[in-house]
Amino acid sequence: MNQKLGILFIHHGVNEIVRNNLASVRLHNPDATVITMSSGDPFPHGYSLEAMPAIWERFSAEDARGLDWLVCAWYLQRKEECEKWWIIGWDTFCSISVREFYDAVWELPFVVSGVRLFYREPHWGQFLDLSHVPKAYLPFVLGAEPFLYLVDDDLLQKVCAHLAKGRFTGGNAVVRFPSIAHRCGYPPCGFSPPGDQIGVGNRAHKDNYFPPRTIRNRHGI
Repeated sequence: MNQKLGILFIHHGVNEIVRNNLASVRLHNPDATVITMSSGDPFPHGYSLEAMPAIWERFSAEDARGLDWLVCAWYLQRKEECEKWWIIGWDTFCSISVREFYDAVWELPFVVSGVRLFYREPHWGQFLDLSHVPKAYLPFVLGAEPFLYLVDDDLLQKVCAHLAKGRFTGGNAVVRFPSIAHRCGYPPCGFSPPGDQIGVGNRAHKDNYFPPRTIRNRHGI
């Protein structure tokens, strides 16, 4: 198996649609390490949230808003080692390889589909109430949606460590995960308009615009 790329497929049960989408991921990424993580019934040999009761409590309180808790629960019990991870949901369908689609931004540590910035979109729903954001994270608050990310393993390890220690528990995963990553020095790169100042210091990325290529999935990245 290719130890450079791992694909984490998040789901909440098993049905025909989930099986079909997972099959498309495997078909177009035959050399990647493909892993499944479920909040409900798992695939054979797949990971389950039931193995992590403490995180299960946090996820159950947030339901759909807590997808990053599923990522964290998997990471804390994982057996696989990869340099880069593509984190996707059950409703993502592939018709192109991950490597081909992300070729232009492959070397960047954190790539998302769309970046939400407070100064540009203060009325975005997830920014309307930031009372749940700890003070230490407020300067780094941003959003990245949908919850479909290409991340380096170093970044993922740091974000999951923050989550596991309960340093940032409120809000939605599409704000919590990227904000923690930003605070750790990994601002996201997305299909945002050019000229965005995403991040602080010399890790900031300018002109973060990379036109989407042909790919078919319900998130439309």
